[in-house]
Amino acid sequence: MSIEKTESDRFLIGVFVTGVISVSIVLFIFYQFGLLRELLLVFSTQMLSGREFAMLHGASREMSIHLLILVSFISDIGAMLVGLPIFVLFHKELKQFPLMAPFMNFSEIITSNKSGVMHKFGLVGLFIICFIPFQMTGGLATACFAKLLGFSVREIIPVIASASLIASMFWAVTADTVMQYLEPVQHYIPYFIVLVVASILIYNFVHYRNR
Repeated sequence: MSIEKTESDRFLIGVFVTGVISVSIVLFIFYQFGLLRELLLVFSTQMLSGREFAMLHGASREMSIHLLILVSFISDIGAMLVGLPIFVLFHKELKQFPLMAPFMNFSEIITSNKSGVMHKFGLVGLFIICFIPFQMTGGLATACFAKLLGFSVREIIPVIASASLIASMFWAVTADTVMQYLEPVQHYIPYFIVLVVASILIYNFVHYRNR
């Protein structure tokens, strides 16, 4: 599956540079406030296993709801601005890269499903996919799906940004509420998250690398 050319390389490079500068500023600010560890914690968990696990992980570390919302939203937007131009500009090369092959194959399988939500509802479908939990539903993954479907970056960014913000608010409150009931086993949650992330990565690599 090839990507429809809707933007110039110059525009995509501009988006990438904007993303890199924005991420650098955010990292510096969080470092100055002593919150860099919290940001990286949520970002890494969210990228590897999904928003709901990232929120649960953060809540188990007693992060506030407001901080969970902020770092989850920033993680989504930063990853999208930096990762989407790379996905478009180097799509063919990424398909040949062993570590990226599972995601590249998965994205083409998902977007080729004519009966899927994204085909039926367009941008609204992209909003729904980005909002729901589980792996491969974050800002970057959804943006990559949208690009394969032919949407322009100018269409993708506002939809993903609004879906990410609303989803971050919803799942932060949900994780905080759930953690109140899991307080007796709160200190074991990070180990559970690590196990889930490792299982997901192994499954994806084995299942999608040769498809």
